[in-house]
Amino acid sequence: MLNTPALNPAPQSRTPAAGRLTPPSLAALACLSLALLTGCSGGTSQSVSTAVKDSSSAVATARIALRQDMDGKLTRAAASTSLDDELKEIQTSRSTVLKLSPSTQEDRDTQKQALDVLDQCAAGFTTARAALAGNDGGTPSLPDGDKALADAQDALKQLEDNVGSQ
Repeated sequence: MLNTPALNPAPQSRTPAAGRLTPPSLAALACLSLALLTGCSGGTSQSVSTAVKDSSSAVATARIALRQDMDGKLTRAAASTSLDDELKEIQTSRSTVLKLSPSTQEDRDTQKQALDVLDQCAAGFTTARAALAGNDGGTPSLPDGDKALADAQDALKQLEDNVGSQ
């Protein structure tokens, strides 16, 4: 039997096959992606603001764990794990801010200020972790660790106020 086309072929659909993009829809997708990337980047201030909020939450959680340990309501191992986990959040925020590509001097200043504050937070965690590890009344003491975290929390609040006013 010969392969001959049917006299009345089945009608062809005018819509593209599922999952297949036509050139106009591909162009629309490219424009939408560009718009989303531009809109979602939100500039340095928005990224810094997100990092500050995440870091503020991490510091607050670490302070709660440290105070719970000071009050004898949490084991040293649990408090230590909490401090380690929250320090990772600070490091993630710092990495995010460090990777920004600020385009204006104001954005570069914001990035630098954020990195300085996040470094202060990391130093506060170092003090708190050393106090927790020593916990023998030596230096640094648990109240010293809590104060270092409180200072970090204050610096984050000031940064949040500065970034929010831009």
